[in-house]
Amino acid sequence: MKNFAIKLVRVALILVLAFFGLSGLVYVGFRLTLRTARASLRSHPDPVHDYAGAISRLQKIQASEGPELNPVCHSILLTHGMRTEKAIIFFHGYTNCPEQFRELGQLFYALGYNVLIPLLPRHGVADRKVGNLTPLKAEELRDCADTSVDIACGLGEKVMVAGLSAGGTLAAWIGQNRSEVNRVLLIAPALGLTRRAGTRVQKVMALLLPLIPDIQTDWVTEDPDAPTHTYTGFSSRALGQLLRLSAATFAEAVDRAPKVQDVALLTSKYDDAVSDFISWQLINLWRNKGLFRLAGVDFPKRMKIEHDMIDPTQKNQQTSIVYPILVRLLEAP
Repeated sequence: MKNFAIKLVRVALILVLAFFGLSGLVYVGFRLTLRTARASLRSHPDPVHDYAGAISRLQKIQASEGPELNPVCHSILLTHGMRTEKAIIFFHGYTNCPEQFRELGQLFYALGYNVLIPLLPRHGVADRKVGNLTPLKAEELRDCADTSVDIACGLGEKVMVAGLSAGGTLAAWIGQNRSEVNRVLLIAPALGLTRRAGTRVQKVMALLLPLIPDIQTDWVTEDPDAPTHTYTGFSSRALGQLLRLSAATFAEAVDRAPKVQDVALLTSKYDDAVSDFISWQLINLWRNKGLFRLAGVDFPKRMKIEHDMIDPTQKNQQTSIVYPILVRLLEAP
């Protein structure tokens, strides 16, 4: 019995040491990933200074959007034919496409805005296969964010940015990096995944998801309620790249104040797809660096506002409630 107890203690010690060793490796790996992401995902601004230049640059992007796309998923520009007082960029969510924001974009167009709704990289392909997302890189998302702001600078005297989910991650990165923008609105941003996962789990996911074999959920099941302009599942590797962009944003926020000093955050307690806890961690980093203005709305759980609170074609949608809140947050003086 004594020998068995000694062996049991030894096994326990080995397991404890293995746990702490693995934790140490994960921590070191995450710090290296964070440092690499920060270095490779810096902004490269090249803003356009006039309306004609903005249109020219956008046309080049639209020309690169090939016939493989769903016709409704091309980048959208709603323009008054000249530079307006305000321009707004709407970034759609992960697996969706610009069609998601078309109705909301038309609302802001009617308010006098020039509206840009860019197609995120690897999205919008007509065959709707999740494998289209697998090659996605955080650098592509960074370039999309940078280029969209560059174009919007020529579309309006003041530039607003709003994004949902993955688009909210791009909006957060812009908030940290692009001083040309006047206001950013983060709508249920995908800065961290799942409501209940803490920061340690988020760090592990940011480290491992880009490295492990891709998990494509449409291999197992497809979302029967997915609108016809969206993919029917997600790619784990693409999610890992999205988390790289989030990690780069956090890394900059630790050391530097956000370039955009007017921020709004819209979340829902009913949303279990992303972590609002992680979103508030970023907001608090910005606050500690002197963020000038913050507005926030958090829909209570009883209202049942789902993660995709934008796309009018989503099941159980409540845009009649959400859209007026968005207008108020973006139009606030």
